[in-house]
Parts: sequence; C-alpha cells; structure tokens
Amino acid sequence: MKDKPSSLWKRLQNKMTTDPMFHETEVQANRLGALMLLCSGSILVLILILTMTNVFPLSGELMYSSTIQAIVEVLILFVICRIVKHDAWWLKPLLLVGMVVVYARLDSMLTHKAAILMVLPVVFSSRYFSRKLTIFTSILTTVIFFCSSFWGATHGLINLNIVTMPKGTEMIATGGFLGDAILNAGVSDEMLIFNTLLYDYFPKWLMFSITSVISCNIARRGRSMVITQHEKDMKTARIESELDLATRIQADMLPNIYPAFPDRPEFDIYATMDPAKEVGGDFYDFFLVDDDHLCMVIADVSGKGVPAALFMMASKIILANNAMMGKSPAQILTDTNAAICSNNREEMFVTVWLGILEISTGRLTAANAGHEYPVLKNPDGAFELIKDKHGFVIGGMDGARYKEYELMLKPGSKLFFYTDGVPEATDAQGQMFGTDSMIAALNLDNTAEPEQILKHVRAAVDDFVKDAEQFDDLTMLCMEYKERR
Repeated sequence: MKDKPSSLWKRLQNKMTTDPMFHETEVQANRLGALMLLCSGSILVLILILTMTNVFPLSGELMYSSTIQAIVEVLILFVICRIVKHDAWWLKPLLLVGMVVVYARLDSMLTHKAAILMVLPVVFSSRYFSRKLTIFTSILTTVIFFCSSFWGATHGLINLNIVTMPKGTEMIATGGFLGDAILNAGVSDEMLIFNTLLYDYFPKWLMFSITSVISCNIARRGRSMVITQHEKDMKTARIESELDLATRIQADMLPNIYPAFPDRPEFDIYATMDPAKEVGGDFYDFFLVDDDHLCMVIADVSGKGVPAALFMMASKIILANNAMMGKSPAQILTDTNAAICSNNREEMFVTVWLGILEISTGRLTAANAGHEYPVLKNPDGAFELIKDKHGFVIGGMDGARYKEYELMLKPGSKLFFYTDGVPEATDAQGQMFGTDSMIAALNLDNTAEPEQILKHVRAAVDDFVKDAEQFDDLTMLCMEYKERR
C-alpha cells in the first residue's frame, strides 16, 4: 500500500513526459506561458494598486483576496521564470492550471471589460500540439469561469446583468458596487444568478466554444506537422548517414595511400578526387598489371551524385578487370564499352583516358575515349597539352572501336591528367578557369614532386573561384617517370 503513491506519481510523470520530437516545442511553449503569466501577475498588482487608491471601488474582501492572489502569483512566477529553461514534466500542467485560475480571477474583477480572457488559456494550450491537453484545458476553463461568473456578479468592478425593475426603483450600493445595489433593490439571488449566466457567462462561452474547436484542430494539425517534419528529419539524417558511408566507400575504392609504390623508385604517382556532392562520378586508378607495366586511368561519368557514383564503380571494376587480362589500351576500352552497352538502360556514359607504361623502357601506350587532353612535361621542357585523337565515350554507342598511340617518356618526364572540373571551374561572375590557366599553374614549379604539382593547381583553382559553389568534381593525377634502375 505504501508503494501506491510512488507508483501513481511515476505513472503521472510518464503520462506527462513529452515525446522527444516535441521537446523543443514544449520548451518554447513553457517560455511563452511563463511570459503570459508574468504579464497577468503584473496586471493583478496594478489592480491592487488602483484599488488601494480607490480608482477601482472593490470591496474589502476582494481587496484582501486580490492581495494574496497577487503576492502568491508573483512568487510562483519568480520560481517559474527561474526554471523555465528546463523541461520539467510538471511545468506544463502548472502553467495551464495557473493560467486558467488567474484569468478567471481577472475576468471576475473586470467582467465584460476582459471577455477575451476566457479564450486565452485554450488558445495557448494548442501551442503544445496535444488535442487531449487542449480538451482538458477547455473543460477546466469552462468550470472555473462558470464559478467565477457568480463571484464577479456581486464583487466585480462592472456588472452587466440585465434585470427588470419598476421605474423609479432606488438602488443603494452599500458595498460600493453594482451587484449590491441590485440586490438592495429587491432582485432575488435566483434572478441575479440566472441573468449572470444568460447575459455574462453564456455569450463568453459561445465565443469560447468556437475558439476551443479551432484550438483543438490547430493542436491536431500542429502535432501532425511536427510528426511529419520529424519523420522527414529522420529520413534526411538517415540519407546523410548513408551518403557519408557512400563517400567513405568511394574514397576507399580509389588508391589513397601514398607513396603508392614505395618499393618502385622508377616512378612516382599521386592523385586526388574532390566530389562536388557527397559522392562523385569522377574516378582515377593506377595499378601494376605485372612487374613491368603500370596501368593509369582517369575518367568522368555523366551526371552527378549517387547514380554517377554507382556507374563509376561499375566502370572502374570493368576497366580494371580487362586491364589485368593483359589487353592493349584500345582493346580494354573496346571490351569495356561492349560490356557497359549490353546493359545500360539509363543511357549513361563515361569519358576515359587509359594508358599502360612499360616501366623498363618508358614507352607509354594510351587510348582516349572522349576524355580531356593529357598534359606532358619533358625533362627539360614545360607542361604542354598533347592533343591526342579521341574515340567515342564509353557506353555511348555499341560496337565503338578505339585507337591507341604511343609516347616515349624519358627520366624526368611528367604526365598530368584531369577531368573537366579543373578547366571548367567557374567563379561568381561565370568565368571559367580555363586550360591556359591550368597549364600556367602546372608550370609555376614544374620541377616539384607530383603531390606538390597537384596542390599548386588546386590552389590556383581555389584562388580563381573563391567562394563560388563547386558544380563539378575535381579530379587530377600526376605521374613522374624517373631514372631506370
């Protein structure tokens, strides 16, 4: 038996505890309710002062009760305002009950001067987006204001009761207000109560009932909107989490550990890929086909985002598988195109530059499927474009054939590959970075290591576009051919 109060208290606490999705809404409503009560407490104190100065002719009984009411109200408000930043579960019912009682007392003092006071608590309760709470507030307000109407009929500042009395009836207000004068004129208590209900309480209740229905609907719709928004936020958070995971998976799919081949001093290679969105459609790859052949790939998938990333992964795998079979660059692109075109209902495509370097001789065999021109730096020269012949994009047309060409690299030669996100980087005025600016950035320090060369180009692009939004993926790869050992 001793555990029942504790159990009841816990059940009440659990009942009143807010769902986490409404936590911020309830805290904001608590702050608003405390502010409204603070204003009403100030009005009570003002009425007390005006009564003491005989501006409001209230009876001694009313003055005494108003004094107690104002003092208690101010004390309660002080405590509430101190803790209102917290989300105590009991704060919500305390605010609503306090608001109904205080506004009922104000209504009984001012009667028709404050008719709107009856609707304030129920309108405020809809701010919690709980239809049950709004209905509870409506019932509580109906009962409390019903009782206060009788008290206001005889003790209020102004009384609107309409009574029929013979002409010339003398009315003496012994207590100093209209209710006493009506009673002294011979009006019965029953008539006074009836007229109070009919001409004071009932008109206000009609307006209040309409407001209650509207407030219940607002609470229901508001709750539905909060739940819908919460579900959208949860879905967005889940999508963002999945995109973060996809970003990490995509990054892991690309070579990202440097130096990439620490036991191969014959060459140095470095690459970066910065997607415009969470995931991108650009990709690069480099791997040893055998001990004497290095395969290098850079590609740009049509489109952006997740579809491009999925297509990119499939294309990368198909290219790598064909390359590991020992095929020539032209044959690799031809077979990759055939594989992609055989099941490409979305009609996506990818531009690809692919080259295979014979490490022992420096002979590079390459093929280009609609990709940007590569850039070559000879040992004693500057970076210059190599305007190679382009084949058709991969996935664009079934049966496409590709041609290859050869370059002889000497020790100290560097190759630079990129996607169109570099020359087409755009500033706030719509101007593009351009190929010439890219070549100039490459030649700022063309004797630097591949990693530093890519950093120089990226710094030049960033300095050009400044705060403009990045619309395309930025992918670069640089390889230096060194002394043969």
